[in-house]
Amino acid sequence: MRKIPYPLQRAVSLLPLLIGLMLLYPSLGQADSVSSTVAVDQQQISDLQKQIDEKNQEIKKLEEIAKTYRDTIAATAEQAQTLRGDLAKINSAIAKLQNEIRLNQQKIQKTNLEIQRLKLQIDDTTEEVNAKRSQLAVLIVKLDALENEPPLQVLLKNERLSDYFGYIEMVKSIETSIYASMTELRTLTRELAAHQSQSESKAKELKQYAGALGDAQKLQVIEKQEKNRVLTETQSQEKKYQELLADTKRRQKALEDEILSYEAALHFTLDPSLLPTPSEGVLRWPVPAASSTLFQCDRTVMAFVTQCFGNTAFAKAGAYSGKGHNGVDFRASAGTEIYAAESGTVRAVGDTDAACRRVSYGKWVLIDHPNNLSTLYAHLSLIKINPGQSVARGELIAYSGKTGYATGPHLHFSVFARNAVEIGQLKSKICGTIMTLPLSPLNGYLNPLDYL
Repeated sequence: MRKIPYPLQRAVSLLPLLIGLMLLYPSLGQADSVSSTVAVDQQQISDLQKQIDEKNQEIKKLEEIAKTYRDTIAATAEQAQTLRGDLAKINSAIAKLQNEIRLNQQKIQKTNLEIQRLKLQIDDTTEEVNAKRSQLAVLIVKLDALENEPPLQVLLKNERLSDYFGYIEMVKSIETSIYASMTELRTLTRELAAHQSQSESKAKELKQYAGALGDAQKLQVIEKQEKNRVLTETQSQEKKYQELLADTKRRQKALEDEILSYEAALHFTLDPSLLPTPSEGVLRWPVPAASSTLFQCDRTVMAFVTQCFGNTAFAKAGAYSGKGHNGVDFRASAGTEIYAAESGTVRAVGDTDAACRRVSYGKWVLIDHPNNLSTLYAHLSLIKINPGQSVARGELIAYSGKTGYATGPHLHFSVFARNAVEIGQLKSKICGTIMTLPLSPLNGYLNPLDYL
């Protein structure tokens, strides 16, 4: 008997398994049926791709509108406060959120279409894999039958020598077909794995878009409530708006003095050796990066800073009782994503507005990090995390707003030596209530820009 090449010896040794596969996937003789099904699915896939392309065009238009809203809101961020201007900013924020809702709805629809397309591709490829397995099993059965027939018997069975050589050519042809089928099977198997991986990825995207849609809808409700509150408190009168603004600034200044007096009495020995060396990248930027780098606060920054740390011009003008700004303020229109600056554990979340409106941090989050730093995120509109929760560097933790004392939406970002900051209960004389908020000795506050 002619020696069988090693790969075929191995294939023949797997004959029982391949026969079993053939029984499990009885597609032999059904090539026309498979081809017909695949042709139908290919048309469906083509139709789905057309719909996906249409969704992509709609998404592109909505993203361009979103950019226009961001640019418009950024351009009006520093304007003087008036009732008309405040309402215009709120209306812009609502319009921006409505656009984000439509954008996420389109992304959800597109992703569902992509998942449908991938399902059809998975089904088609699975059918082809099964058919190829059956074909391979049959070829090996044929080869095994031919190779197990003694050469002399084959020679005697054929009346002409040419028939014998035809037999040899047939064996070679089957061997070639087996090699080709095995190659095609490997290719199809890789395609199937790729489709399945893409499908899993799209399922994750769908979950993210659904979450973003839900957040945008909640933020829109918050902005509408803020608009109603402004209209109710001011009775649509500029004079009342300015009176309310002046009273808020007076109360905020008084509370600031109370907090500073309390914090100045706290004592903490700062050990720099326990802290990370100040350098770029120790913390990541808590807001989305600007389109280009900027030079602010005597250094290059990746996000627009509206107030630096320490003795800023605003502080020198009388704010913070001359003690300096205890963090960095970043421009962040209502509903801007806020990210964890480093992995860590959420120590606490709170809302000072619940005890005394418009005078402090508003909604805030404090996170402790393994590098002995703690970070504070304040004036938030919507918080996504809970006390005790572990968060990853760059994880979405909240959205910006203007809760507490804020002349407009922004993020207040403070960095502490972790052992210096505590969650304190401060009984305010301003509102006559007990406020819960992070408190630290003055030397426990660190310049965030030293670590970003």
